[in-house]
Amino acid sequence: MMIFRRLGLLNKNQRGFTLIEVLIILAISSFVTGTATMTIFQVLDGNARSNNHMDAISRVQNAGYQVSRDAEMAQIAVPTLAADPDGFTDGFPLTLTWREWEDNDEHMVIYSIVDNKLQREHYENGWLIGDPYVFDYILRTDPNTGELKTYCTRSDDGTLHFTLTAIVGVGSQKQTVTRVYEVIPRPSM
Repeated sequence: MMIFRRLGLLNKNQRGFTLIEVLIILAISSFVTGTATMTIFQVLDGNARSNNHMDAISRVQNAGYQVSRDAEMAQIAVPTLAADPDGFTDGFPLTLTWREWEDNDEHMVIYSIVDNKLQREHYENGWLIGDPYVFDYILRTDPNTGELKTYCTRSDDGTLHFTLTAIVGVGSQKQTVTRVYEVIPRPSM
C-alpha cells in the first residue's frame, strides 16, 4: 500500500508536455522528414538522369559506328534530298551500295525512318539479310517539340554528314545526346 501512495505522490508532482511543446516537436520532426525525403528523391532522380545519359551516349555511338561503317564501305551513297510529307528534308531513306572486291557480291544498306526511329535493312545480292534492325531511342524528331533531331546531308565533295540523336527517359529524367559523324565513301572500283 505504501508503494501505491508514493506513486500517487510522484504523479501529482509530474507535469506533461504542453500543447506548444508537442507542436514544436511535430514541426521539427516534419522538417527533418521532409528534408530527408527530398534528399533521397534528388539522389534517385540524379542517378536515373545519369543512367539515361549513359544509355543515350551508348545508343548514339552504336548507331554512329554502324552508319559510319556502312558509309565507309559504300561506293554509292544516295540520300533523299526531297522534302517528305511532314516537310522535312532529312536525307532518309539513305541508300548505300558497294561491291566486295574479293567475290564481287553486291551489298545494299537502306537507312530509313520508321515510326520516328532509325531502321537499317541490309541486302546482299538482292536478298534481305536478317530482319531489319531498329535503333531504339534514335529518334527523327523530338516527341515533345517536333524538332528534327536525326538527319543526313551530303556535301559537294561527297562527304556524308550524319546527325544522330538519342532521347532516353521522360520528364526530369529525359536525356538527349547528339553526335555528328562525317564519312567519305570509298571510291568506285
